[in-house]
Amino acid sequence: MKSQISNLKSQILLLLCCAVSAFAQQKTPPAPGPARPVNLPAITEKKLANGLTVVLAPLPNVPKITLQLTIKGSGSDADLALHPGLSGMAAQLADEGTQTRNSKQIKEELRSLGGSFFMNSADDATTISGSSLAEFSERLFALVSDVAQHPAYPEKEVTLAKDNALQELQGARSNPGFLAQERLQKAVFGNHPYSFVTADEKAIKAITRLALQQFAATRYIPNNSVLVVVGDFTPDTLLPQIEKAFGGWKQGRLTPTPTPATPKRDRRQIYFVNRPDSVQSQIALGIATIPRKHPDYFSLRTADTIFGGSFYSRLTRNIREDKGYTYSPGSSSNTQAIAGSWSVFAAVRNEVTGPTLVEMFYEMDKMRVAPVSAEELDAAKAYSTGNYSFELASQGGLAGRISTVYLYDLPRAFIADFRPKIEALTPADIQKAAAKYFDSYRLAVVIVGDWSKVKDQVTPFGEVTLYNAEGQQIKQ
Repeated sequence: MKSQISNLKSQILLLLCCAVSAFAQQKTPPAPGPARPVNLPAITEKKLANGLTVVLAPLPNVPKITLQLTIKGSGSDADLALHPGLSGMAAQLADEGTQTRNSKQIKEELRSLGGSFFMNSADDATTISGSSLAEFSERLFALVSDVAQHPAYPEKEVTLAKDNALQELQGARSNPGFLAQERLQKAVFGNHPYSFVTADEKAIKAITRLALQQFAATRYIPNNSVLVVVGDFTPDTLLPQIEKAFGGWKQGRLTPTPTPATPKRDRRQIYFVNRPDSVQSQIALGIATIPRKHPDYFSLRTADTIFGGSFYSRLTRNIREDKGYTYSPGSSSNTQAIAGSWSVFAAVRNEVTGPTLVEMFYEMDKMRVAPVSAEELDAAKAYSTGNYSFELASQGGLAGRISTVYLYDLPRAFIADFRPKIEALTPADIQKAAAKYFDSYRLAVVIVGDWSKVKDQVTPFGEVTLYNAEGQQIKQ
């Protein structure tokens, strides 16, 4: 027996040695295989008599359905002047009770469906996302329709949500990342609704149950909404169920919200939020860019991926790998319905605040004046198309992507055209986008940190406006 065990150990050791030897001889990783085609389901689109747009995409990979109801005109920009934060709280509390179901009943019903439910308010819309086993689709539609049409906003839940929001706001003001984001949004967008990040204490206290009910009654309307359903179904079976659940939803009057233009900055400006005794500087740079449907969307998105939007980006290689200034820098291109922004961020030690800004500006200017390498561009293309294909393989991912087509008024072929448009980009396209949008001379520069320790590093880069953690301007 001992002899057999010894022989077996020898064989395993030999196999391991062969594997290590073969791995050592492989000096470069194998080339990736050809990209697999994205097979999108046939999409059925119908508009109900009340104006609700219904989009059905059969994807029978699992016996479930996933829906996304996008209610345009009910995002954080709606009623912003009168009721800051109202849309977010309206979405947060809508499933805490309707005229016929209380919060407990809603949650128990979801469990019985094998389902989930989530409601969120963003800049351009409020979105209800839900899922259930496919056999319970009719009950899921009835539940979502009830929440969208008849949210009750119980007084007890409103009071609790306001108390929680006040506590969360207090906690957020101790977070340098939040302070940087808040100040950057205001600097980039000015009086535009996209500048809104969170309501202040006064605005939160002013929210009432009646205001929430009026908001939902006037903003949650079918003739400005899109219902996308993805999953294991046939359209002929589902359409009658949707008509039954949503056909009685009453139309409303569309009231466009005025949208001021984003600020035109003619020079770099620095907004410093003073946090005495901070040992790090939270840096956030930003500039207004383009709406989602702009022709430069693909080139700007890919330029951002190369600059700082992925782990192998130029920014990461520079200030993380080469300089050791920070652990996780990055950048992001955020395009929305009316406008967009490009931002760069990093948290660094006090003593390298100035040098980090130098390297950020250097990498921006370098991309503006010189084409990227073929290797960088190919890697960015593979990163974008690979992630996109992976996302489309799930019901939730596909539902979300289809919803963006309708939210941002994109061409119906946008999803199918995504990969070809990314793959067609050239180094010249990337350089052109960087030259237009990576403007280091007209940036908003936000720094959250200890002013007394880093001011000498910051002031050479531009005019400085100083704020405290509550967002109030203070004298230097």
